[in-house]
Amino acid sequence: MKLLKILSVLTVTSALAVSSHAEAFFQASLWAPEPQLVPATEDVSGIRLQIYGENRNVKGLDIGFAHSTTGDFVGLGGLWTLYNHVGGTTTGVQWGLINHTEGEVTGWQGGWFNINSSKVKGLQTGLVNWNDISSADFSGLQLGFVNTAKHVHGVQFGLVNYAASLKGVQIGIWNQVESRDWDQFDPLPKVFPFINVGF
Repeated sequence: MKLLKILSVLTVTSALAVSSHAEAFFQASLWAPEPQLVPATEDVSGIRLQIYGENRNVKGLDIGFAHSTTGDFVGLGGLWTLYNHVGGTTTGVQWGLINHTEGEVTGWQGGWFNINSSKVKGLQTGLVNWNDISSADFSGLQLGFVNTAKHVHGVQFGLVNYAASLKGVQIGIWNQVESRDWDQFDPLPKVFPFINVGF
């Protein structure tokens, strides 16, 4: 009899543990944290339809005005979106007026302002592609009026381009590279108009 009670308790406990980590397919939210269908602390794997919503980890499609993911995001973030925020990593596409990722980004960010704190690999298109010059490296292609990153491997194309170091090409009116490993005697200026090359 005791064994049956213990097994019952273990079964219920394991079922609760599995359901607590289940991913919801659909999220609808007016303004996080309430009212929204799926609590902000849970994951969504599917579609989020929201004015402003927040979840932990998200895989899928975001539709609406403002989205916050406190963990990692995989998918397409943004149809008719003003603001995308990801506290972890982004893999896929972020389309919005403002895209902000605190972890690494792999994919495409397209918006007026793309703001990142960590490494970015892929494509950035926007008015301002602002990758933190103290912590965010960039590999790929940046197209914008202002492009910044710490270490750039690829192409920056815009009016103002800034990199702490460059392996690639900057094309714009103001092209600035703080240091060049290959330029040991530092005769070259940090700023070049029109084109700047690093290797």
